[in-house]
Amino acid sequence: MQIQDHELTYIELLKYGVQQEIQAGCSYSYKTRKERNQIQINCKWPNCPCRFLVDTLPDDKYHIRKCINTHNHSAPFPNKSQQITSYFYRSYLTRYFESNQDRVYTQLRCFKDLNIPFDSGIIPEMFQQSTDALKKFSKRLHAINTRFSADDVTSLAIFVDMVKSHSPDDLIEFIHEPDRMIFYYAPFEANAFSHQIQTYHIDSTYKLLRSRIPFYAVTGKFAESIVFRFCIFSFGPTQVKIYKFVSQHILAPSIA
Repeated sequence: MQIQDHELTYIELLKYGVQQEIQAGCSYSYKTRKERNQIQINCKWPNCPCRFLVDTLPDDKYHIRKCINTHNHSAPFPNKSQQITSYFYRSYLTRYFESNQDRVYTQLRCFKDLNIPFDSGIIPEMFQQSTDALKKFSKRLHAINTRFSADDVTSLAIFVDMVKSHSPDDLIEFIHEPDRMIFYYAPFEANAFSHQIQTYHIDSTYKLLRSRIPFYAVTGKFAESIVFRFCIFSFGPTQVKIYKFVSQHILAPSIA
């Protein structure tokens, strides 16, 4: 029975995608087409016709509608770094990170579950993840899953209220209107060291851009340390202009 003949679970779809990448020697791109309830998955190699279309079904089920398995990798690859990360592999990692399992153990489990060759000591480049990369990925996933709200603006508004309550001088400006959002926030002098907010806000930048919010500035604060990342930028139809970006990381002293 061919895989197109029956429904797949999300995990089965990820396993199928990984095997396609291994055969191609190249990672695939993933694009959701919500208006058609479809997912389009293409080989990332320039001008390669290989792709498959997936119907999204109720109850988190999937059906591969169309599959073109013919590869053409004759064109030069313009940016080799695009091959390093596999969407399917990253998505599969989340099932272990969500249960707070050890990162090294998680990677080995994924290699075994997805039949990714690693015993020979040569791991395909698109599945290579350093310890630091796994750590950042795990931390970001945890932050997203523990936000105040699944809605970006609501989560940010709750965070702003916390700043007003715990360290009001840190908040410069917060404006949320239908056509714009401006959020200036930075730790100031002693206030940065005398207050600890037990969580920090993380939002999805692409969602803000997709919502046509033209200008905003953000930074964050961790429980264990103060992360000063201040970025002001605006965007238009054809370009993004960054006005200022400062990144600084300092440890916060313990508070009795």
